[in-house]
Amino acid sequence: MANSYSLTVINNSELDNPEFAVFATLPLHADYESVGLAWLVQQINAGNRYVFTWDITWGFVWTATGTREGYQWSATGSLPANPLADGECAVTFDYNGDFVLTPSTGTPDGSTLWIKDTTTIPLPKNKPSSVGISLDGSAACVTDAGPNLHQIFTLHPTYYIDAGNYVQGQMVDGTSVTDFQVLEYAAGITALTATLDEDNTWTVEPSSSIDFSEVGRGSAEVGGGRRGACYRKTDCEGTPFKTNVTEAKCRNMGGKSWQSPSGSCFEQ
Repeated sequence: MANSYSLTVINNSELDNPEFAVFATLPLHADYESVGLAWLVQQINAGNRYVFTWDITWGFVWTATGTREGYQWSATGSLPANPLADGECAVTFDYNGDFVLTPSTGTPDGSTLWIKDTTTIPLPKNKPSSVGISLDGSAACVTDAGPNLHQIFTLHPTYYIDAGNYVQGQMVDGTSVTDFQVLEYAAGITALTATLDEDNTWTVEPSSSIDFSEVGRGSAEVGGGRRGACYRKTDCEGTPFKTNVTEAKCRNMGGKSWQSPSGSCFEQ
């Protein structure tokens, strides 16, 4: 049974109808650099929230175009992938007048997928093509193909989120993705909530710590998602330097203490 994950995104910013894009990057050993794709995309208006869900199921994908930052990548063909099966952990990418993926036998290790480009694959400058890996049916990470090349993907995804103007499959340079907000699914955590705050910074917390019945009620929020005042001094002394923030947000901002709506003070 596939592992299931979720990400709840809350838009508390004042951005004008932003598109929220989730990226799932994979370690790659290849001759060309990997390109991150806007893997999951959804418009979330101010004050709204949306829940992304996915299963950890893998696939191989290809298309008869190369990679180029800012353009939209769309798979032309695909095959299922299974890092635990010797007949589904590796494929061959071939060209016989058209591109084709065919299964090949590999040595499964549970965490790696292999693609081998044959000698017939055209040079990118003559007829570009690209290959990659899909996660839960959507392409996540791709790279340019070429004659006699190998692409080795390690299935340990790192997730990121960003808000802006995105479309599904939009290509983003791999170094740019790392500037986005990382989403860390620590051991045993399969559900996160990412909130884009009014100052356009992120707060990321396990969803289990948030009372969603209170989300959107401002300072009346309770539980791990409650909002209060953040202080630069201990014991909530002086004037708060930030209000209407969660305790986690206060801690991430370097606050020394946080005061709940009820007046209780908590040192950070």
